[in-house]
Amino acid sequence: MSDTSSIFEPGFDKKVEISYDNLPNSTFDDVNLGGARFNNVSLKNATFEDVNMDEAKFDNISMKASNFTDIYMVNSRFLGVNISNSRFGCSIMNNVEFKNPDLKNSQFVHCDLTGVEISDCKIDGLKINGIDIQKLLEQHEKE
Repeated sequence: MSDTSSIFEPGFDKKVEISYDNLPNSTFDDVNLGGARFNNVSLKNATFEDVNMDEAKFDNISMKASNFTDIYMVNSRFLGVNISNSRFGCSIMNNVEFKNPDLKNSQFVHCDLTGVEISDCKIDGLKINGIDIQKLLEQHEKE
């Protein structure tokens, strides 16, 4: 077998289907996977760098203990998601909707919360700059 037969030749508009395969520790560089579908796929310990995921849809995904750094998530929606132990750092998340998340024991540090609306939320122990917001609201309602 010659060495040239093992070289992958990129094709335009080529459809590739991979099923029941094992590709651990693979590297994909300069690959267009636009419109691709991933079903029942393990990406545990995968790294995504300089990736365009505009309009991507994530459904029934486990992202436990994930790190999100330098992320641009404008007009994104987190609906019924569990983001426990995940970290978002140095990210732009304008016009983002969180619906029914459990954000217990979360920390928001050096955030721009201009125009943020919080409604119908359980706020036991919520503090902003050390001020207990539930107690502040109770005091406000008494006045």
